[in-house]
Amino acid sequence: MNIKIIRNSEEYKKATDYLDELLASGDQEVDDLIDVMTLLISNYEKEHFDIGLPDPVSAIEHRMEQQGLTKKDLIQYLGSQSRVSEVMNGKAALSLSMIKNLYEGLGISYEVLMQDQKREPDQRKVNYEDYPITAMFKKGFFPKAIKSASDAKSKAEELIRDMFETVKLTPFAMAGAPHLRSAVHTTNKRMDDLALQAWQAKVLHQTLNHKLPKCQLDSIDLPFLRETLKLSRLENGPLLAKEELANNGIHLVFQEHLPKTYLDGAAMWGVDGNPVIGMTIRYDRLDNFWFVLMHELAHVSRHLKDSKEAYFDDIDGDKDNKEDEADEMALDALVEKSEWEKYCALLTTPESVVNLAKKLMVSPAVIAGRYRKEVGDYRIYNRLIGSKEVRKMVFP
Repeated sequence: MNIKIIRNSEEYKKATDYLDELLASGDQEVDDLIDVMTLLISNYEKEHFDIGLPDPVSAIEHRMEQQGLTKKDLIQYLGSQSRVSEVMNGKAALSLSMIKNLYEGLGISYEVLMQDQKREPDQRKVNYEDYPITAMFKKGFFPKAIKSASDAKSKAEELIRDMFETVKLTPFAMAGAPHLRSAVHTTNKRMDDLALQAWQAKVLHQTLNHKLPKCQLDSIDLPFLRETLKLSRLENGPLLAKEELANNGIHLVFQEHLPKTYLDGAAMWGVDGNPVIGMTIRYDRLDNFWFVLMHELAHVSRHLKDSKEAYFDDIDGDKDNKEDEADEMALDALVEKSEWEKYCALLTTPESVVNLAKKLMVSPAVIAGRYRKEVGDYRIYNRLIGSKEVRKMVFP
């Protein structure tokens, strides 16, 4: 076809037929020609029809009809089945990467795709690649269809939004505009907010397919913590604790931390309305595992019932009143302070630690870890704290 400015209806008909042939060919070598024909046709339509541009969804539907495509065929351009549904139903705006994919893959012009849509796009100055995409990919945060970190980065917005919206979180809520900021207690101000929220989303995702009985918060009291702590004396105690908490309506999720989160554990509400405890096993020791678990259970017992806040904990970080309360209850899960002080003076040998553990029906690691912490000497009882015993159990 002779490429020229379209001057009449006959030339317009020939031009649109030719454009359809180009698009149907699937030949990438004619991409520039497609752009030229689209521009010529668009200019003619503006001058003679004055009907305005079709909205993006209508343009996509028109192209689907022309090429015999289904909504499943749109996944490669929009990112996921759920995102396809949201876009086509007008519930989600097209991202820049979606627009680029639709332009390159279906030949729909930028002019059409970049029009204002029903759903206002995020007006904040955000960059989805600010999330730790590479680390998230390496730790299995994304679907198996994502084959590389670079692939994940190219689809960062769709991946993050899909992950977050499924568990009712808002991207950038921790670091964005004040009215979107989540109320969060954290004991370490160095935390990377975006990495922290990504970790939270992954933890919540792991609860979605696990139906638990409704948690009765009043039953998550000090006696419950003490009975749970007694599971520490068993070889597979951490896994038994996960089962026991599930029986009482609490999700226990093991998820490695992301860089710059300095995170040991967290307590939050799940999508199903049940409490969720997340643990990173940042320190691979039994004594650390049981203290962090008791600390997070204390948050569930004392703090979650009164609010929808999430509590993220670095046990080495600064404390506030609620963290002090959680620490106190976690320690009382072993024995009350006055009783512990009596025992503490007797812990002079490894045998004395083992004997006290038998008396209290807990792991020697719980006794040894608490004693080392309180006397400030981490060189003693190294063989009793259960080093390198937890990760191999919970991250098979």
